[in-house]
Amino acid sequence: MTAQQIQETRLENASNSAQGNFYSSPSGFIESTNPLHNPEIRTEIGRYLKKSALACCASVCWEWNRTFTPLLYSIVEITKMTNTNPPIETFRRNKSFIKSMAITTDTLDSKYSHLLMPNLETLKLHLKDSSNNTEPMIQNHKNIRSLDLSCVSTNDKIMFWESVASLPHLEELTIRDQYGHETDTMWDICSSRLKKLNIFNSQFRGLLAFTGTGTSSIGTADFHLLRDLTISKCGFHATIQPVLIMKCQNLERLVWKIDLFDRGTTTEIATLFQGFTEILASGKWPNIKSLAVGFNLVSDAAYAEFVRALNNRTLEEFDVSMTQFGELAFSALKCRFSTLRVLNIRKCPNLTSANVLEILASCPHLQSLTVDRIYAQYLDPNQEWPCRKTLQSLSIEFELGQEPKLDEPSAATVMETKPQKLNEIVFTCLGQLRELKHLSINYHELDIYSRQNGVVSIPLEIQLSKGLGELVGLKRLSHFSMGVLTDSLGPGEVDWMLRNWSNLDILEGFSNSTTEIPMERAVKQKGITIKLNT
Repeated sequence: MTAQQIQETRLENASNSAQGNFYSSPSGFIESTNPLHNPEIRTEIGRYLKKSALACCASVCWEWNRTFTPLLYSIVEITKMTNTNPPIETFRRNKSFIKSMAITTDTLDSKYSHLLMPNLETLKLHLKDSSNNTEPMIQNHKNIRSLDLSCVSTNDKIMFWESVASLPHLEELTIRDQYGHETDTMWDICSSRLKKLNIFNSQFRGLLAFTGTGTSSIGTADFHLLRDLTISKCGFHATIQPVLIMKCQNLERLVWKIDLFDRGTTTEIATLFQGFTEILASGKWPNIKSLAVGFNLVSDAAYAEFVRALNNRTLEEFDVSMTQFGELAFSALKCRFSTLRVLNIRKCPNLTSANVLEILASCPHLQSLTVDRIYAQYLDPNQEWPCRKTLQSLSIEFELGQEPKLDEPSAATVMETKPQKLNEIVFTCLGQLRELKHLSINYHELDIYSRQNGVVSIPLEIQLSKGLGELVGLKRLSHFSMGVLTDSLGPGEVDWMLRNWSNLDILEGFSNSTTEIPMERAVKQKGITIKLNT
């Protein structure tokens, strides 16, 4: 027996003696009563562990190694930080376990492009320089279903897209930061194979040249399989993007973002949006359930008409962030509250605290909400929000000062409730959201807003003496983001978070001074990631 085998035996014996009891079955075999001796149970537990915990579990004994190593290497990443990348021998030894690989480097090293991973299904290539190693990297992995390409340029674009076309199971394609790198083969792949297509910050000659009567692939293709389409920051070309969207008749999810940086005039963008609204009202895209539409020069009234154009469709996800979406459009959206699961109305300056509160009080199936702010003076600690049983992600800013009413002389009246009490009320209201996994109460932009409008800002204070203890029931919380609020944070508060939020993975928003608190060591020992304010 080798020294390594002896060590493994000792670890296994120590694990067995510490983990449970054994009994003799009628057949004479020794069986354990400890559930951790069951590989299926260990595998299920492993699905919820972080990389560091999986690595520890894999080193306990041979049986545990066999359970946790496949989970540890199912998702791998190669970055520019070469000292943090596992040795190539490690990849070769565990290549059969790798299902997802992300490579974010300047160029693609041939040692990775020729690595054969038989079960690879997701590949992300975010490269900076041209490389001829991308073709073999793609061709050697026929089980790829999802391909994400960023700044990928090769010496032979025809060969590159033919290598992509050789993937028989490809369903999802993401293209980022590409300019004039497409071929007819690329559009054939998009139209005949894909269920999901994402295009970010890219421009293609075929798209730019197409006017509705051309002969390019996009002009004659039928994207009937496509269910999910994203077009964002791809330049304003009024006759082109709508043509692509129109061809996707079976869409269930659409993300379409156009703003000032896309070089369209106010009139052009308004006309495009009106045409889109009219087509939507005519019954096009009957299966659409998720919409993220960003036309930042379009009026509130136009957005109201757009919402009404949905007619009897069931809307589950809606994103109109960074637009003029306001009171008129909000009123039109109310009839959709019963089905909404995801809502993003961040940076919509025409919405008020009353609108945010109505969302919380009227959306029983809401799972994710992203808004700017709500003034705590409107919160009722005795009101139960219907979404308390479903909400998993909340991004919001709480303001303890008085909401400005610029059109009323009474705007400067003294508030009836003091900030100390409002601070406690905020935590009382948040405490009912027991399903929260992500909570962000950032204050990155409120100070700028306040200075511009002459408003006195009173931010929330994260202190146990001011109500933080009301969040003791948020046992599922894994990501807590505080922005500049950590100025009020002390070691006692961090210690309380560590003791009461057992699923916590990320604490975000620390400044350089608050990272020096005594609890930093404990945070690191528990494997929690600390993210600093930038």
